[in-house]
Amino acid sequence: MGNLYVGLLHFPMRNRRGEIVATSTTSMDVHDIARSARTYGVNRYFVVTPLLSQQEIAWRIRGFWTEGERAWEASGRGEAMEYLTVAEDLEETIEWIEDAEGQSPLLVATSARGTSKKGVSFDELRDRLRSDPRPVYMLFGTGWGMTEELIDVCDVILPPIMGNSEFNHLSVRAAVAIMLDRVAGDRDEC
Repeated sequence: MGNLYVGLLHFPMRNRRGEIVATSTTSMDVHDIARSARTYGVNRYFVVTPLLSQQEIAWRIRGFWTEGERAWEASGRGEAMEYLTVAEDLEETIEWIEDAEGQSPLLVATSARGTSKKGVSFDELRDRLRSDPRPVYMLFGTGWGMTEELIDVCDVILPPIMGNSEFNHLSVRAAVAIMLDRVAGDRDEC
């Protein structure tokens, strides 16, 4: 069984005008995705941004829950935040995984827009995660989504989450939780 990794990327992202930008780090995303990642057995959760000010925000949020008086709370938040690492770019996180695992991860893109190229179903990825020792690295974008160039470097792409309406604008933290449940959740229940 391969280890699962999650990356929340803030660059290169698209803004609403289609421009390539670096997006802002939000405390809710940093905190809530860490909790989801820990719940579903993710080996490491990366917050990836080239902006030093945004890296500092993510580290400060992590430190709030892992150092000092909050670290002793029984809430479990500190434990979840211990799995968070802040990085400057995707390459740095891939190197981190390669050093830890001794092999390159399977890069998995996610997108609310979807694409037909390199598609993999949630079931296929779940089966692969359980049967293949290669680590799996799921990448999530912010803003108006990852650039096509970023998606193109990934090995596969998961389908978008589709509700039962035409509205399709989930927060990234909700999308991460849903996708982790589909890929790493316990599916052996009655």
